[in-house]
Amino acid sequence: MDARQLKNFLTLCNTLNYRKAAEEINIVQPALSRQIQLLEQEIGALLFDRSKRNVTLTEAGLFFKNEADRILQDLKKTIVRTAQVHNGEAGEVRITHASSAMNTVVPSFLVKVKEKWPHLKTIAQETSNFEQVEMLLARKTDIGVAPNIMLPPEVSSKILYRENYVLILPADHPLSKQKITDLSVLRDEAFILPQVSTGVGYVEAILQICQGFGFNPKVAHESAHSIGVLRLVEAGLGISIEPVSSVRGASMNVKLIELKNIPQKASMTLFWLRDRQEELDRFIKMF
Repeated sequence: MDARQLKNFLTLCNTLNYRKAAEEINIVQPALSRQIQLLEQEIGALLFDRSKRNVTLTEAGLFFKNEADRILQDLKKTIVRTAQVHNGEAGEVRITHASSAMNTVVPSFLVKVKEKWPHLKTIAQETSNFEQVEMLLARKTDIGVAPNIMLPPEVSSKILYRENYVLILPADHPLSKQKITDLSVLRDEAFILPQVSTGVGYVEAILQICQGFGFNPKVAHESAHSIGVLRLVEAGLGISIEPVSSVRGASMNVKLIELKNIPQKASMTLFWLRDRQEELDRFIKMF
């Protein structure tokens, strides 16, 4: 059974005349009769009562007519919907991101998608570097955005921008009024950082900054989200280092010192599965 057989069946239902139906379909009458017989055999039900003068639908035939009509309508909708999904006019795009990315590139990307494809659903989820990679490999997301992320070989990426880091101190911290150029003065401070296991690549960059000044940070609290880090610093529970964009627009009682003179920079990276490059290219180009 295929869509052509269903269409021919419905044509006969509408005409209840084999000759007229065959002419409308543009096939010979014996071929149409054979199609209907094969359809009845496959279903295991008589669809038409036939006599020399009349052709009428059986009760089973009437039921099948209604269902066949629904099936073909659904198929037509599915074909249209599939084309819309292919052209980015429907469906959904899922993006995971770091806190700092929501302060920069993610909102503008979502706006562009909405303007170009208003019926496309967008799902944005903030999570850690580790979780972003896990979700991407499991195909639970389409693209990700994160700073200094370490990626497996099956993932493609491009750097969207690089920026300075910023030292975050409580507003009343003894160092808050000093001009800090040598970060070794922070060796005895309590740090607030993400877990190394979840902030893959990102935490390593912070450690590299500290190690460049001869010390390993003493981590007192762990938080994977910038807002959590800022709140903990504001409460006087420690200090932290974040990309500049992580603290953009933050209105908290903290002291921010941009680290302009260190070689390390935060590299905001867009990434996606390599084998989905062609499928996702229209979204990648919007960043």
